[in-house]
Amino acid sequence: MPENPQTPFELKWHQRALLTSLAWLMRLWGRTLRFYWGSDVQAIMDREPPPSVIVLWHNRLFIAPLFYRRYFRQRRLANLISASKDGAWFAAFVKRLGMFPVRGSQGKRSSQAVRDLIALNRSGADVAVTPDGSRGPIYAMKPGAVAVALKTGAPIVLLSLNPSRAWRLKSWDRFIIPHPFSRIEVRVDYVGQASALGEDARELAAVLQERLNAMTEV
Repeated sequence: MPENPQTPFELKWHQRALLTSLAWLMRLWGRTLRFYWGSDVQAIMDREPPPSVIVLWHNRLFIAPLFYRRYFRQRRLANLISASKDGAWFAAFVKRLGMFPVRGSQGKRSSQAVRDLIALNRSGADVAVTPDGSRGPIYAMKPGAVAVALKTGAPIVLLSLNPSRAWRLKSWDRFIIPHPFSRIEVRVDYVGQASALGEDARELAAVLQERLNAMTEV
């Protein structure tokens, strides 16, 4: 497994302590959420897919770790996080939730980040990618997520988590924070091998964007 890359943005001890407390509170929050899904999703979960590239929209990043931690604790999950200063906070946070953050974004370690993701996937980890991050536009899929899947040969799984009640922040992605005790509808589209749909990442991104948006309550 690749080493967690160093960045110029290192958190101080009191910032790390704060994130540890926030992660604990988030786990408590997550226990109040009620996830539900249909028989089609259950069939995919029962199949136990091989290490996959999981694609979801950026504004579901609060909900996704809670869902994954509850139902897929036995699987390892790596996710791509911006190499920016704000990303340092989020990387430290998701690490406390049991995930492995890979730092990189366009122009900042992008090539190395892709290599790290591929290595982690080939070592048995699922890879989560938010293809409209880290600056948008919202619900627009960039080809990078598809490129990772093409290079790894891993199957693609589209994931949408739709809360019954939530706050939406005034950020570029209208980031979603579900109300405590709300219901979360889980929708999954098991795409399978990306290469079966074609080899052009941009064309595949357009197809997958349409499929993921069809699953997403906006």
